[in-house]
Amino acid sequence: MGSRCHAFLLCVLLGLGWCAGARAQSANPPGFRGLSFGAPVASMPGMELVARFGDTAFYRRSEEKPLLGATCATDIRYGFSRGALFFVRMTLTGCEGLGDLVAAYTAKYGRPGREGAPGFLRLVWRRPLLTVSLSHFARDGKTVVDYVYLPGLTADEREVWQSVEDIRRRGPIGFRGLRFGRDISGIPGLTPAYREGAAAYYRRPGDSLELGDLRLTDILYGFFQGKLFAVVMRVGEGGDFEALRRAYIAKYGPPRAIAATLEEELVWSWPEAQIALSRDVEAGGVTIRYADAKLLAAMDAAETAAGAPPSLSGGFRLFSPGDPPRSFRGAAFGSPPQALPAGEYLYTHRGRKYYRRGDERLRLGDIPLASVLYGYDQDRLAGVALTIAASGDGPDSDYNRVLAAYSAKYGSPDTRTADDGGVIHQWSWPGLSIALVRPKLGPMEVHYVDASLLRHREGRLAAKALDALDKKIFAAPDAAGEDLERKPGQE
Repeated sequence: MGSRCHAFLLCVLLGLGWCAGARAQSANPPGFRGLSFGAPVASMPGMELVARFGDTAFYRRSEEKPLLGATCATDIRYGFSRGALFFVRMTLTGCEGLGDLVAAYTAKYGRPGREGAPGFLRLVWRRPLLTVSLSHFARDGKTVVDYVYLPGLTADEREVWQSVEDIRRRGPIGFRGLRFGRDISGIPGLTPAYREGAAAYYRRPGDSLELGDLRLTDILYGFFQGKLFAVVMRVGEGGDFEALRRAYIAKYGPPRAIAATLEEELVWSWPEAQIALSRDVEAGGVTIRYADAKLLAAMDAAETAAGAPPSLSGGFRLFSPGDPPRSFRGAAFGSPPQALPAGEYLYTHRGRKYYRRGDERLRLGDIPLASVLYGYDQDRLAGVALTIAASGDGPDSDYNRVLAAYSAKYGSPDTRTADDGGVIHQWSWPGLSIALVRPKLGPMEVHYVDASLLRHREGRLAAKALDALDKKIFAAPDAAGEDLERKPGQE
């Protein structure tokens, strides 16, 4: 069959209402397989509800014809906003003749815009009322065609809808129809989950726990001062991290890959948004964090002003530019004490072992050091503490020189007031934090902290405390009238 006839057959199968050579815009709304965009779901028999997100619902048809014969698996989902059709996604698996499919769309819509990455092709046709995109993934042979009828979107969906170019330029501006910055009072049905620092997290009943081919275990919506600033998705053990990595790279472009001792981190940063994709190396779980950059910065500022340690915020920080150090003077974070050159054991405090090096150089560039301590959790290097020695030029000069050196290497830090009235400068990444501490009294210190090991340590301590509490037996207090406290000596 000639390519021209094949293209015509494809358009008939797709139900695009087109015959070869005819490209005139119809006055009627565009359609898909005999269904008009903007039409109500009640007028379309055979629709079966798949998922619902607020005012948006997704359906499938009980009987759907394959696109290119029985060997080509075709899965089609129809999206309705406030009951009207605005979106169609067609997923094709095991199909041959992709060139004919592209030719059919090109014949109808004209020359497409071309995007993509190695192993990924994306073609986009933009019409006044309709945007059509065709994405092909070479690795698994899957092709996805999306139709978006823009007049059918709600005000919220219009705000959140972005082209691929806009997403790559600005980052995501919302999630599942909710724009970052939206007030919590305008989102019905939220149920409280927990609070963490200055943020409150909620769940949306009826949320679909599917993300592509992955099954999510939880979706949380974070609010700061009543404004949506973040979304957290979690995948349990066994989640296909490689498939997720490929999908996000195809959509958002190359990330920053930040290695950590117990976590693998991929970070996408834009002026207006940040995405962090994290895999727990030990437990196997995966966490995906979307955040509005400005609101996240405001939340971080509120938490640091209140004295919250940034390394314990679950990785939810605006990350410093560039990559963090993965070692200090040849000692890799996460490595055992035996790997510390000329290591000498000093003491143990609260389960953490401290070492020093017999051959330590007590200078860091032109900065003199009084001491360098290496801290180990469960025999893995978890942190390094440097005590800055006075140079003789005065404390202000020493402070400015150290701050300038670290800022030149790692960018501008987050700054907060210490408990004693001093100042703390912080550089944060998903797997590591650096803090420059200038106390009100005493010498300056620089701390390198493996955040993944620290979070696991805090988790163990919390679990130990809860276990002890479960086993505790509380006796009834002695009768003491209306006094709330026990007598001296009692628990």
